[in-house]
Amino acid sequence: MSTTIRLTAAAAAVSLSVWGGAIGAAEEEATSPDAPPKTEYCLSLIRIDDSEILDSKHMLFTMSDKSMYLNTLPRNCAGMNPGDTYTFRTSQKRLCNQDIITILHPGGHYMMPGVSCGLGMFEPVTPEQVDALRLQIEAESR
Repeated sequence: MSTTIRLTAAAAAVSLSVWGGAIGAAEEEATSPDAPPKTEYCLSLIRIDDSEILDSKHMLFTMSDKSMYLNTLPRNCAGMNPGDTYTFRTSQKRLCNQDIITILHPGGHYMMPGVSCGLGMFEPVTPEQVDALRLQIEAESR
């Protein structure tokens, strides 16, 4: 069972302010069907449909075309767990390697910022690769 990251109103507001005017401006990637998958430095925000924290080192991004990208953080992000809510800030219309995410925790009527961690590169993955990683993470957590 997967847990989807819930963007809070504050995170959504940040994301929407970044997206302003981005509709229709998504970057198109030209790839040959027989070309090996390539690692991406950035993902276009308008194309990100969903995101999920898998563990303290991995995040999964599902795109509007249902393709998936795994982001393996360069360092373990202690305090980042499946089901956590997060936010980010960017001046671009893209989420990129080395951008910072901040984990948010409930604090009364507001969300309180927690640990902040830098992202890594975005690697295209298949559903089978994601399932294998989930099994590995589950086995390591026992």
